[in-house]
Amino acid sequence: MKPEFLMTAQEVLDSIKKSLGDSFDCDVTEDEARMSDYWGLDMTKVESWAAMSNSNSSLNPSSAVILKVQEGYAQDAAALLQSGYEQVLSYSRMYNMDLQKVLQARLFVNGNYVALLILGAQGDWEASDEEQAKFAAGEAAKVDEVWSGIFGSADNSIVIPEDDGSNGGFFDMTDDEGNN
Repeated sequence: MKPEFLMTAQEVLDSIKKSLGDSFDCDVTEDEARMSDYWGLDMTKVESWAAMSNSNSSLNPSSAVILKVQEGYAQDAAALLQSGYEQVLSYSRMYNMDLQKVLQARLFVNGNYVALLILGAQGDWEASDEEQAKFAAGEAAKVDEVWSGIFGSADNSIVIPEDDGSNGGFFDMTDDEGNN
């Protein structure tokens, strides 16, 4: 086992932040209440954690959640992060807010380390979807490189749900009354 696997979640986050430079645009440190309330994590099973997001999260979905969990909790933690990710994705699809970056999210599980990383520099919102996707993929490749540099591999296990066209169903502004 590599000595890097002795790192705390904060040390992993600090390493990612330093390596990504301008491609890391999280500027707010999350608190433990958000870890348990929003993400649904059982904090008694988390040995160390670090999480940041962007202060303007309605326009910038950047987020980094890194956990070092107890033996046997990694898959449960990954499933909870996946659920939270799906909410972010639904919002991004609904408002088309940096959707390509969100579609390039990373969910890594390496031993007892679990991370959800929605990172990368902001793309040009006026560019075509194809250009934005290419830019976001390049930014995600930087994330993969940094993670792999720490853990030896970067196998993304995120599941991107199909866009069912419902825009998440949060705010249905259509008038369906007579159409049933």
